[in-house]
Amino acid sequence: MFAPPPIHSHSRGQALVEMAIILPLLVLLLVMAVDAGRLFFGWVALHNASRIGADYAAGHADAWKGTPNGNELDELALYELLVSEDLQALGCQGDPVPAPNFDLDGNGTDDFDDGDLVQVQLTCAIGLLTPLAETFLGSPATIRAHSEFPINRAYTTGLPGGGNPPPPLGCDPGQARVPPLVDERNIDAHGLWRDAGFDPAKYTPQPTGPNRNPFVTSQSPAAGRCEPLETATMQVNL
Repeated sequence: MFAPPPIHSHSRGQALVEMAIILPLLVLLLVMAVDAGRLFFGWVALHNASRIGADYAAGHADAWKGTPNGNELDELALYELLVSEDLQALGCQGDPVPAPNFDLDGNGTDDFDDGDLVQVQLTCAIGLLTPLAETFLGSPATIRAHSEFPINRAYTTGLPGGGNPPPPLGCDPGQARVPPLVDERNIDAHGLWRDAGFDPAKYTPQPTGPNRNPFVTSQSPAAGRCEPLETATMQVNL
């Protein structure tokens, strides 16, 4: 006599079918959760970058007022380096660092008095992993953040000027010795290059991998060399 199959074999087959149906959905939800986490982390990091930029601009507002002098050009370059370092670490695609906005009331006149607000607004495009997330958010997804700080200049009235330091021992006039930058943070290395008397605009950081390292791993020219102050260039790998 034919015996019906055991009941548990039907249950096992049903469970396999249900798992085959629901597994792709679970994987999709998991990857979407990863996308959501990446977007949230990106927004937090972008907001932090805008705060860093607005805080720096608030303390160096005169660099954006009229035609900048030599020191103010250094401050403009350092502002771009501070903000772009965070943007590149996020993998933001493309856009140059925006200038601070000193005209928040929209009347066409920039306000540079202490206590007036300066705003830095940043935009970042982040690629998504899931087609479904791209359908709803677009690809790349665009996130924005802005921060405002009151202008608060640091005054040094009455302090003696430093003057021009004498040339390093062994270097000809118009030259300076290249500082050691390896193992320094990128932003600190930029300051050492500038403090040695070289043109800060000729400092070029180069990331060597997809995840940007904030520390200098190599430099060219090498530390200790005498280089001309006006024409020397520095390339560092991160």
